[in-house]
Amino acid sequence: MPKAVSNSFPERKKIAMYAKIDMWQVRAARLLVILLICIQPLYLSPERYIRLTYHKWSFLMFSMVIVLLCVFAIWAYRLTRNPRLLPQDKLRYFDWAVLLFALVTLVSTIFSPFRDLTNVWIGIEESAQRGGRYDGAITQLSYVAIFFIISRWYRPNIKDFMIFGVSASLVALIGIFQFYGMDFFSLWPNHLPGLYHENFFDIFFRSTIGNVNIVATYVTVAILLCGFLFIRTDPDSDVGANNQAAKCWYRYLLLAASALNFWLMDISGSDSGLAGVGVTIFFAIPFIIERRRYLGRALILFSSWVAVFTVQRLFFHVHILGESTVRSLWPFVMVYALLLIVGMLLVKLGKERIFELPPTQVAESEPESNGLQSDAVRTPEAPIKWKLGVILIAATIVIGLVGVEIMGREEAVRGEGFASRLVFEAREVMHGNLRDEMGSGRIYIWRHTLSVVPDRLLIGYGPDTFEFSFPREAQYFMDARFDTAHNEYLQILVSQGVLGILTYVVFLVGIFLAAVRRAFKNPLTMAVLAAFFGYGIQAFFNISLPIVSQMLWVFAGMLASRKFDLESKV
Repeated sequence: MPKAVSNSFPERKKIAMYAKIDMWQVRAARLLVILLICIQPLYLSPERYIRLTYHKWSFLMFSMVIVLLCVFAIWAYRLTRNPRLLPQDKLRYFDWAVLLFALVTLVSTIFSPFRDLTNVWIGIEESAQRGGRYDGAITQLSYVAIFFIISRWYRPNIKDFMIFGVSASLVALIGIFQFYGMDFFSLWPNHLPGLYHENFFDIFFRSTIGNVNIVATYVTVAILLCGFLFIRTDPDSDVGANNQAAKCWYRYLLLAASALNFWLMDISGSDSGLAGVGVTIFFAIPFIIERRRYLGRALILFSSWVAVFTVQRLFFHVHILGESTVRSLWPFVMVYALLLIVGMLLVKLGKERIFELPPTQVAESEPESNGLQSDAVRTPEAPIKWKLGVILIAATIVIGLVGVEIMGREEAVRGEGFASRLVFEAREVMHGNLRDEMGSGRIYIWRHTLSVVPDRLLIGYGPDTFEFSFPREAQYFMDARFDTAHNEYLQILVSQGVLGILTYVVFLVGIFLAAVRRAFKNPLTMAVLAAFFGYGIQAFFNISLPIVSQMLWVFAGMLASRKFDLESKV
């Protein structure tokens, strides 16, 4: 006879112990997520903008110490109960890639030629001559630890993203009020209060984030994460009718957060943020048009962006230029109304698909061996049903290139204004005409950065040593001094060499490929993937600091989590 299943007290006690350990693991990972993406962006010391990077870095280190202590305590408890309860998860190829990245970082730090000039472990510290960056080896290794803690233990919770929506709204509102002269927290102690700071664009610090380049990174992530959660959340999901009112409130909180951060991006003149949001929206077209309801919400989201853009232009025309009429704004008002009306109509039409996705046969057994939810089994007819999405993307590329070519010719004649400069430079790049002053001097920086790579090709010069490796004779250009490549990938290439950038890129691409297959089936995966992808795009033009860079690793951990798709309900 078959042996009866034991239901004794020791067995129940063991099961309860497993559940308790699992619960504390989840709580530790969730605490880390809330600290790093919700609280750290808002955190300011009593010194306000003085030594801002140092205080943000200290908060990151404090958060890591707290969570790592929790991790070690959990592991110690496991070990005392049963050594076999220690983590035994199989490593996937992107896990190995990030571990190799950490190893290359350690080797690069140990053999850095600038150990006598700077603390390579901590990074460039604050001094009377320069600001601190604190992007050394300890920070880089902390990012790797963040990834593994979240990818192994985090379970999605709708409350975490509601908290992020509130946090992102507060960050944006503080920066917007600053622009209109209401600096409630006296973050600019040397500027008199007034309705508008005419030299706002000459001030490099915004809101609770600080450097305008870092603000660009933050708003890119906030706009995309909140925006795609608004688009893709479905009130007809299986969470129950009792939660519909809460879900509606949750959606429109995210809509407001996305619009407010778009407003902050607009008044900050963020090129890299605009690139990150624009490119992500472009490649997300197939996800947006999957259903009428999703397309309708996307149009409502875009209408909110047009609305805040119009309000800002109205203020500029009336208050700054002193115009009594603003006829030039009527096209924006009409676009706003059109997007809003069409969007609301599409939402009312329901959730019918605009075009069918490839037929799927989702396995109901265990997940695939890579720990991710089993993807659809595609039939031979599947590629045909993707043609509409491919055609739309191709048409957008052609229309965009033609538009840049036509408008760029006109802007080459006028050549005034922020938008004119962007269009003109885009056209020049299309024609292969690169000049050092393009991209606020980024072409100049990148050209000289690549010149020093061959001297330390494999492992680089060490983390956060760009200031010392950059050619001295090229250090000053356009009244600026360079301590970063203004391109995160070039920064890693110089700091950790070819081995560092290769392992880093394999890690990012591996995360992306593992998540993109599941994005259609899970709105939370889609939203986090959009934020992750947008960060990766703006990183081509921006800098990495432990103020918002940890958010990339949090999102990477979520997308790699074995429990993210299986248990998320939004």
